[in-house]
Amino acid sequence: LRKLADDPEDAREVIQEMVANQLTVISATRVIGAIQNRVGEQIQWQSPLPSDWDELADILMTTTRESLDKKRERLNNQVARDIELFMQREDVSTVSGKLRLLITLSQGSRTAFDQRTHKQVKQVFTRFAYVFYAAQLLENLNAETIADEVMSHLEAAEEALRETWGQSEFARLSQNAARLADFGPAARIAFGEERLNDAASSLSEEEAAQLSTALGRYVLNEVHRQLLLGAFSELWVEYLTKVEGLRVAIGLEAYAQRDPLVQYKSSASEMFQQLLEDVRGLVISRAFAARPRRVEITPIETTETEAAPGETASVQIGGAAQGKKKRRRRS
Repeated sequence: LRKLADDPEDAREVIQEMVANQLTVISATRVIGAIQNRVGEQIQWQSPLPSDWDELADILMTTTRESLDKKRERLNNQVARDIELFMQREDVSTVSGKLRLLITLSQGSRTAFDQRTHKQVKQVFTRFAYVFYAAQLLENLNAETIADEVMSHLEAAEEALRETWGQSEFARLSQNAARLADFGPAARIAFGEERLNDAASSLSEEEAAQLSTALGRYVLNEVHRQLLLGAFSELWVEYLTKVEGLRVAIGLEAYAQRDPLVQYKSSASEMFQQLLEDVRGLVISRAFAARPRRVEITPIETTETEAAPGETASVQIGGAAQGKKKRRRRS
C-alpha cells in the first residue's frame, strides 16, 4: 500500500501479479474439487501449489493419473476377492447367478468414520456403472440394429414374465378353484363361455398349460394397462393446466392482428401431439424398470345349471299339493 501511494505505476505490476495468482488459486481449487468429486475420494496434492498455470496443470494431471492408477489397482483386488467369495456361496453357472454376480460387483463397501459420532462405520458405494461399457458395445452399431436388439430383449423378457406369472397364478388359484369360472376372464379366453361351469379338476395337462398361458397373457395385459393409465393420469393434469393457460393467453393474439380461434386450435393441436409423445416416452422409460403390483383376478359370475324338466315338474306338483289350502263354503 505504501508503494501504491508513493509510485502507482511501479505498483501496477505487483498488483497484476497478485490478482493473477489469486485467480489461479481460485480456479485450481475449483478444478481440484471437481476432480475429487468425480474420483470419489480425497487426493493428496502438492503443497504449496505453484502459481504458474502451466506448471499447475501438469501437477494436476500427474497427480490425478497416479490416484486413478492406485484406485484401479485397489478396486481390481477388491473385485477379485468378492468374485472368489461370491462363487463360494452361490452357483454362477445359471443366468440368474451371473446377473446377481454382476450386480454385486458393481457395489462395494469401505470403512469410514462418522463425523458426528466419530465411530467406525461401513459405507456402501458404487464401484462402477455398466453404462460406459454398454456405450462401448453400442459405439459402432447403427440405430436399426440397436432398436431390433432392444425389441428382441423386451419381447423375450415379456415372454418370460408371461410364463412365470401364468404358472404362479395358476398354482395360486388352483388351491381354491372349484370351477373354471374361478380362474377369471382367462378361462373364458382359453375355453369359451360353455365350459365355465366345468370342474377345475377335470382339466388335462394340455388344458392346464393352455389355461396357464391365458392367465399369463391376461396378467401381462393388465400390467400394460396399469402402466399406460399411470402415464396418462400423471401427464393429463399437466396438459389440462397448459390448456387452461392457453385459453387465458390466447386473447393477446388479437393484438397481433391474428385470429384467436385459429391460433388456439393450432396451439392446442400441437400440445396434444406433444402429450402423446410424452406418454409414449414415459411408458417406454418405465416398461424396462417397472415393478408391477399383483393383479387381482375376479371369478366370473355364471348362472347355475337349471334342473331337468321332470324334476322341476315333480317339485312344483309336490309344492302345490302341500301348499294348497281348502276353501270353506259359506252357509
